[in-house]
Amino acid sequence: MVYELYRYNPEASAALLAAAFFCLILTFSAYRMCATRSWFMCVSIIAITMEIMGLVARSLSILQRENFSAYVASVILLTFAPSVQAASLYMLGGRVISKSTPSDKQDFATLWLHPRYLAVTFVAQNILAITIQLFGIGFFLNAITIGGEGGADPGPELQRAMHVLVFGFSFQILTLIFFLVLTTRFQIKSFGWLERLKERGLSEKVVRTIFYVLYLSTVLLMIRSLYRLNQFVAETSLSDSFLVTHEWPFWVFEIFVVSLIFASYLVPQYPGRWFQRGGPLENDFEVTTQMKCKQDIDVETGSDSGSVQGIRDSVRKAYGEFEFGL
Repeated sequence: MVYELYRYNPEASAALLAAAFFCLILTFSAYRMCATRSWFMCVSIIAITMEIMGLVARSLSILQRENFSAYVASVILLTFAPSVQAASLYMLGGRVISKSTPSDKQDFATLWLHPRYLAVTFVAQNILAITIQLFGIGFFLNAITIGGEGGADPGPELQRAMHVLVFGFSFQILTLIFFLVLTTRFQIKSFGWLERLKERGLSEKVVRTIFYVLYLSTVLLMIRSLYRLNQFVAETSLSDSFLVTHEWPFWVFEIFVVSLIFASYLVPQYPGRWFQRGGPLENDFEVTTQMKCKQDIDVETGSDSGSVQGIRDSVRKAYGEFEFGL
């Protein structure tokens, strides 16, 4: 039995156009990251770059059907680029919660996870999911190689690949669900103390934007993972499902959804702006509130820069400029 790499007529030009579109997203994202000096967002840059390389490899594998290496590269890069973006999401969520939560609230009863370990825990789970999926894709590609030789039956290897991939994507989906639940719990619990950060610029609009990015990205990643789970099941079971006999599901549930994930970091506000100098989450919660208290005390005592300058202006207006000489 010879395994077909594509069971439909794929469009190489569409893959190149999509790669060009992601290049625009990469350019804007890299500019925003440098402008806000939010270097932790480089993980998202890596994910977008992987998506572009995967689409270019897909185009090459379509134009050169005998180029199996290009097909392997496209499968690996397009499968794991959104998973890398998930790691960026976990890092962003952990940073938001850590910077906006008082130290006395950073406990299990409030957050279920200490903010210091939140990002590490979810990124570790994400790496584990990627590792499991990598093994599954290895079995899948090996089955294709066996089928391409036309000798041995690739069925057992495909079954092994299906079981591993189902476990890997299911684990990833459960991790995303847990992150969504934890983020929702944090939003509910944080109503009591986020008000104290308003003076720092954490307005209701900014808060809505923060949770919009976290929720939307998480849900979109879940949709994409569900698609990939069902698509790989159809591939490995040699099913005639529309997911593997038509190209449009790939563009709708993979490329379009992934583009929305990357775009959610740019519209309506780049997350790096929250942590830049003067941003609402530049400092930890205690540092921010202490700065606000000091500003209030300075205003009350007249020792803030605005009050001092006002006194100087009043003196000059009343008595003019004095020059003292010896």
